[in-house]
Amino acid sequence: MYVDIPVYIHELPASVPLDQALDRGMAYLSHELPRMKNWVNVLLPPPRSYFNSHIFLLNSGKDAFIGFIVSQQATFIPDILSEAIQIYGGVNGPDDTLNLVIFQRWVYDFVHMFMSLCGFRLLFSLILIINPYTFPWILIITSTDWFLDSLSGLMPVFIGVDFSGILGLNILAAVADYIKKIVFTMPYLPSEAIKETIGSHNVYRFSGIPQLWKEHGIPDQLREEWYKERPEIIEHFFKYYNDVNIDFLPSRVLQEFYKAQTAGSNLTSQVIDILPNNNISDLSYINISEFTNLLDLERFF
Repeated sequence: MYVDIPVYIHELPASVPLDQALDRGMAYLSHELPRMKNWVNVLLPPPRSYFNSHIFLLNSGKDAFIGFIVSQQATFIPDILSEAIQIYGGVNGPDDTLNLVIFQRWVYDFVHMFMSLCGFRLLFSLILIINPYTFPWILIITSTDWFLDSLSGLMPVFIGVDFSGILGLNILAAVADYIKKIVFTMPYLPSEAIKETIGSHNVYRFSGIPQLWKEHGIPDQLREEWYKERPEIIEHFFKYYNDVNIDFLPSRVLQEFYKAQTAGSNLTSQVIDILPNNNISDLSYINISEFTNLLDLERFF
């Protein structure tokens, strides 16, 4: 089954003030809610437009390449679930969350469909000329009565009408709304969100080194990707987070340095001459075994 997922990750332009950039980006929140036109809409609400909560990537300053902003209308999954997905599922950042977003849409559609079936079931109880125990209505009763019956008695009966069914519809609507607004905060945990007000927007900001990176280190697969394809990211981390006790280079590169250090290798004059003018993108052309220790690599950047 193919689900059309609109673009939900945006990069904030560095040339535009942050509040103005958010004015444009947050425009998706000003959607118009469907109007209730008659009593049938109470049991069978008109369809709402579906949209994912957007993520706005920061691309300047200390938080570039890692930090992002989301609206405070967003909801989050529990920390323990987010941690499990990151550690065991290999989801290392916003770009890796597409499959999660597709699954989120499937769950939302399922809950919304079940809510509609429950609405039909309650509607049948008000239309006495329909025998709900005949085919195909019996299928709706079979699929919904287990849920509606579990709520029976939670609301008082008024004029012979049990309003616990209305309570059930409200519960399902709240669950569907929560699912729709979920934002996956990888590589951060949801509890790392910081509330801020930028211009007229109440937002959550995720910034700095993620807690899971401090506890478990940056996934080696991600560091390898940076080293081969995005060396400017490693340069950025060495510039702003060099005092953090975290490895930003792939394990295989660090192992070569440790081996060189154990063997007591010395830097050749040729390598010393090119160090001041080099950057991470040139590292692949240098014999790593000629560095004496990791400190030389850090100075290299």
